[in-house]
Amino acid sequence: MNASSLLRGTYGRLVAKVFVLAFLVTSLYNVFSFSRSTQDAVSQSFDDSAEVDMYGLTDRLTDPALFEQYRKSLANLEKVTTFYDSLEQGAPAGVRLLSAFDQAMPVADFAGGQAFEQGYGTQETVQGPYEDPVLGKQVVNVKSVQLSESTFDFYNLAGQNDIDLDWGAVDYDSETIPVLLGADYDGVYAVGDRLTVNYYFKPTRMRVAGFLPPNASMFYQGDINHFLDDHLVVPYPRSITGAAEADPGFYGILAFAMLNANIAVDRGQPDTVVFTTLQSAATSSGFDQYALLSVPSYLTQFASVRALVHDNFALVLTVECLVAAASLVMSGILTNSATRRRERRIRIAWELGQSRSDLGRAVLTIVAIEYASLAVVFLAVTHLLPNQDSSARTFCLTLIALLGAADLLRCRTQLRHTIRHRPRNEP
Repeated sequence: MNASSLLRGTYGRLVAKVFVLAFLVTSLYNVFSFSRSTQDAVSQSFDDSAEVDMYGLTDRLTDPALFEQYRKSLANLEKVTTFYDSLEQGAPAGVRLLSAFDQAMPVADFAGGQAFEQGYGTQETVQGPYEDPVLGKQVVNVKSVQLSESTFDFYNLAGQNDIDLDWGAVDYDSETIPVLLGADYDGVYAVGDRLTVNYYFKPTRMRVAGFLPPNASMFYQGDINHFLDDHLVVPYPRSITGAAEADPGFYGILAFAMLNANIAVDRGQPDTVVFTTLQSAATSSGFDQYALLSVPSYLTQFASVRALVHDNFALVLTVECLVAAASLVMSGILTNSATRRRERRIRIAWELGQSRSDLGRAVLTIVAIEYASLAVVFLAVTHLLPNQDSSARTFCLTLIALLGAADLLRCRTQLRHTIRHRPRNEP
């Protein structure tokens, strides 16, 4: 007896079983993938180290004429840069200056699509390619965020494949600036590619040092999860004190962009610590044109979103347990129904002299067909899903193999039970 004879009359049950188990394994794939993304989100954006009091820092030069006059003074720019360095490098423990700015970056001969342009996906208008007078080339304004090393570390940002920024090599007076690209840029540019940009009206060359992992995010302007997948990430130098003399126009804009920042203060610190820190920096630098803004929404959003992530995972896990129970029960019913139908054929074949090894091979073939079909359906479905996760796929394929092994063991046990003590006609 071959496998096709045993399968006769049970094809419908076999197909139904494959699809029921495929639904179960695909749902497990989604839960495993969601679990990993949840753990990444909590460890990156919502771990305990990010539970801080947040303040906004800006300048008080709101009058455009006064601001322009202040910016054109080299002595005043030195005050701003010294003030920034005092906060960046001399703040007491538990107080961190988080400098970040989302200035769009005009990139010449841009290789990406419209999804990377500033304003895409928002109510803003996408400008599209245009002729840039500084570079003399066609440029596209792409989404970009410029940030300091402290900000990068605070939000647990990192490059993929252990390729990270060398912050000591970030020198704005050098030939190129190393940058990171969001995960969506993978395939658009490669590590080592050079970009020509208009950085605050200064032609600048940037070199792709690496890529951020998918779903990298940070807190920015009230958005607790400002995702960077489609952003160009430009590092600030560790210090720009003394640099303004070489190019006061460029550094005059850059210094005030860096100054517009957040100050993170560890919970439990006295309220006066941030004021004392700012006053000390102002005294040492001579710059007192700053304003401190509270960012009360940060902790509220932080706690709410972290709770939402955890609660959603608990809900998903509960639903998956119910799905697993229902799928296994249905699969068991289909298996038992098919097994009873095949038992009669096995008894007849045994009584007519079919060998035990032939019957065993037929049963093995049926199990192999079932679980090979299950693996194919699973791979086809998950290939179409947006959440591609190789670890989750490997886990599920291993589970399919284990289910197949368990089912084969059950079938061989059932075969021995079926033919035991049954009379037979020897050939």
